[in-house]
Amino acid sequence: MTAPATHDSDPVPASTAVAGSRRAHPVPVLLAAGVLAVMLVRAFLMQPYAVASDSMFPTVSEGERVLVQKVADPAPGDLVVADVTAAWPGPDRATHTDDGFVGRALAAASGAVGIDLGEKSVLGRVVATGGDEVECCTDGRVRVDGTPVGPRLDDAAAPFRLTVPPDRLFLLSDNASTATDSRTHVGAGSETTDGTVAADAIIGTVVTRIWPLDRLGAPDTPSTTQP
Repeated sequence: MTAPATHDSDPVPASTAVAGSRRAHPVPVLLAAGVLAVMLVRAFLMQPYAVASDSMFPTVSEGERVLVQKVADPAPGDLVVADVTAAWPGPDRATHTDDGFVGRALAAASGAVGIDLGEKSVLGRVVATGGDEVECCTDGRVRVDGTPVGPRLDDAAAPFRLTVPPDRLFLLSDNASTATDSRTHVGAGSETTDGTVAADAIIGTVVTRIWPLDRLGAPDTPSTTQP
């Protein structure tokens, strides 16, 4: 009796064939995973921010980049990034994202995943929260519950006294000469006449400077912001 013919090789099991086809296209999978990871981190944990003005000089300067942490509630003294689109006019940081190698890289990467870096946002220091009384000016200083905060102001600074509403924050710049903050928006150009910003408009708290490299690290708090 003639033996059945044999094949030179056995058929490849279906499971092996599927596994092989998956291994054949690792790059798109890795790219997709990387894009998803970037989007999740930026949405919930960390976000780079391009400093658009010198309003927080000497803490941070125009053109520098900082990393913003989104998971912590800001407290008085914290340096924060606030979306002031609904509160008061602010600089458009989109004009600074293409400035320099790092800016171009951030802009290209952000555009690839559909991220808009052009929100109306500002840097500011939280000096008062809901229920605090803010007054300007005694001896050229803003005071919160009687304690001086922020930089020394010029003699022409407009006087005011207000109580911060619940769930809102009063922000000050570290540089009075180029200030874009709650004080400069009291009474006009603001969502409310007190110049405050909604707590849920805070994008995050600045944790470190990431550019330039020779200034890498957490920004110092100027002594003028302390009592």
